[in-house]
Amino acid sequence: MAARGSSDIDRVEGGPVRIRVLERDDSARAWIEERWGGSIMVVHGRRFDLRDLPGLVAEDDGAVVGALTYELRGHEAEVVSVDAGPPGRGTGWALVAQFLEEARRRGVRVVRTTTTNDNLTALGFWQALGFRLVALRPGAVAAARRVKPSIPLVGDRGVPVPDELDLALTLDG
Repeated sequence: MAARGSSDIDRVEGGPVRIRVLERDDSARAWIEERWGGSIMVVHGRRFDLRDLPGLVAEDDGAVVGALTYELRGHEAEVVSVDAGPPGRGTGWALVAQFLEEARRRGVRVVRTTTTNDNLTALGFWQALGFRLVALRPGAVAAARRVKPSIPLVGDRGVPVPDELDLALTLDG
């Protein structure tokens, strides 16, 4: 969502990571598909094709180290996917910070995202950024598996994955 090309954002550890716009035929889309097990995401009953979504890419010396995809709907935005590796270097934070900055400029009032009940790392990440839990959808992941059977039954720390958790952040004008 970075409107004008790219920016350099210092990571928590290491040198600068470059954040740039994810282009339609971007080679970074292959990295995204590899990390998410394909291009299809099923979230809150909706099917998203990550190949069709706008986004941001984080690069370190030309190598993709993170990506964020989103959807805009008027004054709302949804972060559909965000991933960065290796973890703990601030790359995910940098992607979200860049996205939120541009979302504010575009007049977005609320940013939403969804994670699964097992993903305590993501839950803590979003809450540390100011997002608040707004909904629990019991059984939503089981329904999503009918569209994308590759969604695992068991996730982080051996926790079963049946539910989705929605988080939202209200942006200041």
